Amino acid sequence: MTIVWWWLVTIGVGLALTELLTGTFVLLWFGIGAIVAGLVTFATPELHVGAQVLLAAVLGGGLMVWLRPKYVSKDNAKKEDLYTFTAGPGVLKVSEDGKTIGVSARGTYWGIANPEVIPEGERLDGRPVTIERFENNRAVIACSKKDL
Repeated sequence: MTIVWWWLVTIGVGLALTELLTGTFVLLWFGIGAIVAGLVTFATPELHVGAQVLLAAVLGGGLMVWLRPKYVSKDNAKKEDLYTFTAGPGVLKVSEDGKTIGVSARGTYWGIANPEVIPEGERLDGRPVTIERFENNRAVIACSKKDL
């Protein structure tokens, strides 16, 4: 039993086109492996189905291991710190009625995890504060120097 050669070529082209949607740079190599296996099957039509599938898989895997590192940047795997969650300066945002207090930092509004460190008289809209860290999706504000 054999797979018709054009089925392998069709599967290979399908995998290569699917690569355009995923962007993983993995399916392309297995698509090329299937296309080559289809062309080998065209040249030797009596090739067994197991040999066809094995040839496609080995070629695709081999091409991926050999060529993928040459075309994919090694910097893609580096973890970068998310700038949004870094400590630094912020600006208080107080509601008009004074009941809701938050902080604006790096283009995002955050709730404050420890509002008690800001004295009642200093809870003014637009007042600069220092964020120590982010915890449970809330900003932890540094104690003001007056409280120390």
